[in-house]
Amino acid sequence: MRFDSRASHYDVHAVPQREFAGKVAEFVKPRAEESLLELGAGTGALTRQLCSVPGRKLTATDASPAMVAIGKSAAPTAEWRTLDAFHSAIPGSDVQVSSGLLQWAPNPVQVLRQWRAALRPGGRMVHAFACEPCLSEWRQVAPQSPVIWRDERGWLEVFAAAGLSVRRNELWVERVEFPSAFHLARSLHGSGVTGRPRLGAGKLREAIRQYDCRFRSGQGVYSTWAWLAVEAVAV
Repeated sequence: MRFDSRASHYDVHAVPQREFAGKVAEFVKPRAEESLLELGAGTGALTRQLCSVPGRKLTATDASPAMVAIGKSAAPTAEWRTLDAFHSAIPGSDVQVSSGLLQWAPNPVQVLRQWRAALRPGGRMVHAFACEPCLSEWRQVAPQSPVIWRDERGWLEVFAAAGLSVRRNELWVERVEFPSAFHLARSLHGSGVTGRPRLGAGKLREAIRQYDCRFRSGQGVYSTWAWLAVEAVAV
């Protein structure tokens, strides 16, 4: 992940992520009396929508100081903090929320146990994240990936292993079109999600060529994006 260095133009490229953030905001269904903690808030795509209700108490966090700086301007009514959700102590809250974060966890069971411990009595977590078949076309031409990809069933098993009971879950799958595979690759690179390992220049050119040949759609190419939202409570 290279989100800090991509913060200034993240929003230009992270169009699918912003669209899923709207779905996540509807899925959360926060009650007026609940305090919310957002992890991996980025530039505030989800934060802005969660703050749409006047007086709602929301703390937004991200590991990237550059992202936090932009988020403060985008959602000034939230309290913003720089915090690494995978390695730092998590503040207590009634509701934990994230979108597009958990798939990056090196050990999601361990991370979810840490997050579970920070929930206040009667609290719940709502986390949404990329899962199979997200970017399946790109992964066919560029198999190296910084993410361990799991399907819906695999993720529900992760939550169970972390001592969490899933109340409800929902999978959203969308087909997103780009003018070309080059534009798709530039979008992934520009939003900072390419991470490591990275393709060399020659392999990247070959991946783009294959993608343009295999996944045509009208005047461009298509890409599958999938987001799984899970609401869970401690067992």
